Amino acid sequence: MRIRIVHHSIAAGILAGLAAAAPVAAAPAPRSTGAMTIDPTATLAPDGTLTMTGTYRCKVVEHTGTVYVASNVLQHAHTEGIGGSKAVCDGARHRWRNSARPDGASLRPGPARADGTLLQISRDRGGIPLPRFLTVLPEREIKIVRAVRG
Repeated sequence: MRIRIVHHSIAAGILAGLAAAAPVAAAPAPRSTGAMTIDPTATLAPDGTLTMTGTYRCKVVEHTGTVYVASNVLQHAHTEGIGGSKAVCDGARHRWRNSARPDGASLRPGPARADGTLLQISRDRGGIPLPRFLTVLPEREIKIVRAVRG
């Protein structure tokens, strides 16, 4: 009987030692995150410049590239990119404002659709710039209004 106890003690000790020495699965690396809104109204200036606004929040764990707030508007089956602005990714909520005067676009006051993206541009090991999407905001209804002259 004593031999069995010794064998069980030895086996238990070996298993405990192996469990302690086994590599622990690494926790997933923290990821950059982002969120974005688009205000329900965009303004159209007399010269055709459209201004879109909203909010964003982002947190970047690896400061390997610049983050941009990009926005698009779709009206009359025509999509236009409306500028891009540099984001501050400190975890706080910030306002964004993008303006552009699309060439040949026939944007008019009235209903439209808009989408947006928080996009980080980082370089790979070879120095090639690569996009990384932090947030892709699906199309939503907005209204284009004439800018108030003041």
